[in-house]
Amino acid sequence: MESFLLNIETEFFFFTGTYLEGFLGLLLGLTLFCFIIQTLRFERKKNNPKIESSNLSEVGDENLAKINLSRSLIEMDQKPEAKKLLMEVIKSKGLSEENTVVANSLLEQISNAK
Repeated sequence: MESFLLNIETEFFFFTGTYLEGFLGLLLGLTLFCFIIQTLRFERKKNNPKIESSNLSEVGDENLAKINLSRSLIEMDQKPEAKKLLMEVIKSKGLSEENTVVANSLLEQISNAK
């Protein structure tokens, strides 16, 4: 055990240039090590994306893009945003029968999941 502590003290001296003996050196070294690990593991808070349907017209069929986006939002458990997009799809003009069925089934899936 003494050789282990001596080895840690030596590595601490090599790393910091300061020689601290015994328990104080070990405590300071462990504190420094924990600080470095905590700094490396720091993660930023995740921001929920702001989705504007005006940007979706560049993707091709706007309604199909909204349906696909709502599927992704449902998988990410952002159901209110998905429901809003699906309601826009259903209210839009020129919606194909297939897209209407898909949008209604996704709305039903959201309603049943609550």
